[in-house]
Amino acid sequence: MKNFNYQTGKIGEKIAQEFLIKKGYQIIQTNFRTRFGEIDLIANKNNRLIFVEVKLKIGEDFGSPEDMIDHHKLSQIQKTAEVFLQTNPQIVDNFQSNQIDAVCIVLNPDQTVKRINHWENLTGG
Repeated sequence: MKNFNYQTGKIGEKIAQEFLIKKGYQIIQTNFRTRFGEIDLIANKNNRLIFVEVKLKIGEDFGSPEDMIDHHKLSQIQKTAEVFLQTNPQIVDNFQSNQIDAVCIVLNPDQTVKRINHWENLTGG
């Protein structure tokens, strides 16, 4: 099951990456890990550094991908983003601000995309 989740996570990240690039985002880094957790994608658009959480579900019988982003998950992303900001000043200095976004994807059983929602600036910072 863990390997299946890893594989579907990778599929979701690839779909999200392509989706964001089409919207004019530049991907800076993928899978930034710390002891607090992982940030799936780090991107840039309009001089803003954007930390992106990707959630993918196959069907919505057991809830939506949005349901998986709770207060605890946002806190984990914020802590991980803070580590990135502190350890990468050469990147961070190039941006006026930063935010946390989410790309939520639902696949059909045949693995085609049913829907993609891009939620911007989840923490309102």
